[in-house]
Amino acid sequence: MKKFAAVLSIFAAAFLFLCPSADAALTLKAESLVFNGAQEDLRGAGTAATPDGKQDAVFTLYLTGAQAIRDITLKNETTGVTWSASSQSNFLAVKSSSGELVNASGRMPITPVLLAGQFTLILNDAANAIPKDSKFTATAILIDGATTSASTTAAAEKKAPAPEEKKPAGAAPAGGAAKDEIVLFESRSESDLDLAGAGEAVGANSHRDFRFDAVIRLTKGMQARGVKITAENGGDRAQWDTVPGNGTPVVVLVDPAKTIINKSDGSVVFTDEIRCAMLVDDKTGILSRQGTKARLTITLSDGKMMEKEATAGKRIVARNSVAVEFRGTGSYDFVGQNKKLQSNMNPDSFVKATVNAKGRITGVRVTNTKNGASWDTAPGSGSPLAAIIAPDRKKLNNSDGSVAFDIDGTEEFNVAFDEAKDVGTGPYKITIVFSDGRLLEGLTAGKAAAEPATTAAPAERALLFVSAKPESVPVDLVGKNKNCKPDGTKDMSLIVRATVKDVIRALVLTDDSGKGWDTIPSNNGRWLIGVRDGGKLLNSAKNGSVRIETAPGKEYQLLVQNNGKLNLGYGKLLLSVTWGDGSVTETTLKW
Repeated sequence: MKKFAAVLSIFAAAFLFLCPSADAALTLKAESLVFNGAQEDLRGAGTAATPDGKQDAVFTLYLTGAQAIRDITLKNETTGVTWSASSQSNFLAVKSSSGELVNASGRMPITPVLLAGQFTLILNDAANAIPKDSKFTATAILIDGATTSASTTAAAEKKAPAPEEKKPAGAAPAGGAAKDEIVLFESRSESDLDLAGAGEAVGANSHRDFRFDAVIRLTKGMQARGVKITAENGGDRAQWDTVPGNGTPVVVLVDPAKTIINKSDGSVVFTDEIRCAMLVDDKTGILSRQGTKARLTITLSDGKMMEKEATAGKRIVARNSVAVEFRGTGSYDFVGQNKKLQSNMNPDSFVKATVNAKGRITGVRVTNTKNGASWDTAPGSGSPLAAIIAPDRKKLNNSDGSVAFDIDGTEEFNVAFDEAKDVGTGPYKITIVFSDGRLLEGLTAGKAAAEPATTAAPAERALLFVSAKPESVPVDLVGKNKNCKPDGTKDMSLIVRATVKDVIRALVLTDDSGKGWDTIPSNNGRWLIGVRDGGKLLNSAKNGSVRIETAPGKEYQLLVQNNGKLNLGYGKLLLSVTWGDGSVTETTLKW
């Protein structure tokens, strides 16, 4: 105890030294509690660390100040059940911001917090912990007996019936199918879930799963008792299945209500009609390579087997982002070296774009980042036309080459452009402009001759530039001050992407003079950075500050007023990010 008192004294001295204006008494404040959902199986019941096949409920508790914590509790105010970081019966698993389990011994040790703290709270079996929509309160019990709390609401998982698939007249209903068949097996690319690993049981391994979508119909009385997915590309081969004890990595089946269908040993049994996502750990990356053929095999209770080769489904893309893929030279010729939709007898190059957003697209540009050549849909821009081709091969350009079409959710289209094939090496950047001024940008695979952005921050936690340089956009949300309101001049835009799930507390953007923009409320000579997620402005209306809960791959638009340097042909910007735990990372953009 004397040793801990000494540590706490040093801890207190450090706090007072860093915060000379703070009150003499050490204290903590629970700033917020966030419900992250029931999307992972991290732990078993009680203090068991082994996943049990049930989705867990995950919360994040944010604290500011300085004090030591001796326990954390989480109460479902609706049902009255309370979990504790030191309870053996109603165990609350607590992880630090570094991902370490704080109470691995079964009890919460004395845990100091300096300036800011972030804890992940995990409840086993989310369906049981949240049987209905509930209010939750997290309470940190401090070393001196004082408490601080924060609350949030958590929605129960709705097990709605799967939507009916349109069937032709006279088609047999589910459970009475005319024959046993695999109706659909689509490859959907990397998902946002982590339920499958290299083992045979369901369990996360910190690597996003590859997703297939499947629809399977069985005749009355028939059971499916095994699922296998194989992939081949050249001489490479990979396999996943639901057979226990054979050493093959698991296939995890998840229904539309996000319920895991596998048993605890990874096996599955199902009847009638099933619609599900099939998740596998693509450790070697074979499923993401062009030319890979994947096949689904279902073993039935009568010993027969059904097989179907995967077809390409829509790629999975995070909300308000775009994924792009260079498809090479096609067998079509839509455009030439002008702004007309007409052939020039030279096969076009194609980039496939998958966009997940809502709004009206009013412009598309493709740029070869290796040589700077560009094609677009803007009349009078001086660049050759980029043709926008829908999946049904319908041309979306207007007669003058411009585009104006609405999307709501995930949509795919091809961008066709005429390029000399000896320089068509890319990578290619796609810029999509929305009518409200939003920009979404994506880069095809490959390495450009010169990377537009270099990162001084560790790759595991950073906010990276997607934009190659600032762009003027037809929107006015910030001015040459700290006011979160328009000033009559168009804003400049930069797109950035988060690499991790975390919290951003402040952003500072400076040029080579050290001056610039930030989200800090004080009048420090900098102008405001407006931050948008899709069409939503995230800044506080009162003082322009932000508190942004990020996710891996999530993109944001930064809006600032031009200080006279952002529209130059060259420049350099430094973006500093203050995270939830008080640490700062930096990213540099040169153009």
